[in-house]
This record gives sequence, C-alpha cells and structure tokens, in this order.
Amino acid sequence: MMMTSWQKRRNEFNHDWLKNRYLPALAKWINILDDRVEDLEFQQEFPRSILNQWREYGPQAHLLAEMFESEMSPKMFLDKLPLSRLPSGTREWLGQTVHELWLNRYPVRQLISEAVSATDAADLGYQRLREAIDSKASSTIEELRSLRPVFATFQNLCQALARTVEALPSKVLIV
Repeated sequence: MMMTSWQKRRNEFNHDWLKNRYLPALAKWINILDDRVEDLEFQQEFPRSILNQWREYGPQAHLLAEMFESEMSPKMFLDKLPLSRLPSGTREWLGQTVHELWLNRYPVRQLISEAVSATDAADLGYQRLREAIDSKASSTIEELRSLRPVFATFQNLCQALARTVEALPSKVLIV
C-alpha cells in the first residue's frame, strides 16, 4: 500500500516530533521545575529554544486536520491505476459517491473537528505560557518554577492533541 503525503506529514508531526521529542522535553522540563532532574544545559536551552518549536510545528497540526478529508478520502484511488483508466465523467460521479459513502460510514468530520479543537486549545495554551514567561522579570529557574501549573496545562493540551491526531485514521479507509 502506498503512503500518501498526508500520512507522511502525520507521522513526522505526531510521532517524530510531538510524541518523541516535544512531549518528552516538556516532561523533562517539568521534572527540572520539580527538582527531580538536574541538567543545566537543558535548563538554559528549553525556555529559549525547545519550547518555541511550537511556533514552527503547531501550524502543521492545523494543516493535518484541514487536509485530512481531501487527502485521505478513498476517492483518491480513482486517480491510480487501474481506476484512472475509467472515463473522466465516470471517475467524477464515482469519486463523489465513494467520498459521500466514506463520510457516512466513518466519523470523519467529527475526528477533524476534534483535531482542530485540540490544536486550537494547544495554541492557546502555548500563547498563555509565552505571555506568562514574558511577564517575568527574568527567566531564571526560580522565576519559572512559579509557572509550573501553566507548563503542566500546556503539556496536557499537547498530550490531548497527540491523541486526537492519533485518532485520525493512518490509512485510507475503504468504503
């Protein structure tokens, strides 16, 4: 089975970045705030650089949700051999029919809505966290410890986002 560009982007965002890099970094940061871990290099790097990766990767979550329906619909098979040999008029009505059947059989739009909501919530959590950090006179670990609840909220929102992206089917569902 071929892998669509959407599936590749989903894997890169959810597995490669969010679950395997960003969430573990957030967990380590919270452990540092709780005095359970000591890592001076990470302590300096996280608030300045690692945390801000959200600015680059967060919008990708929106794109994944927005593009899921058009890129993962089984009507895409009509553009592949041997179905691509069908007359264009047949492919058009058959594609629309297959797409509508898919939407009726699977909770596609609900999953998309949940992914968009989780992304919006994580975006808002990140903005609140950045504002809280920026409101501090300095970014010393002592100052940032008071923001532990805000970091934990953002971590929970990122975990919820990972679950909603995971809920989007990773393969094209046949009707």
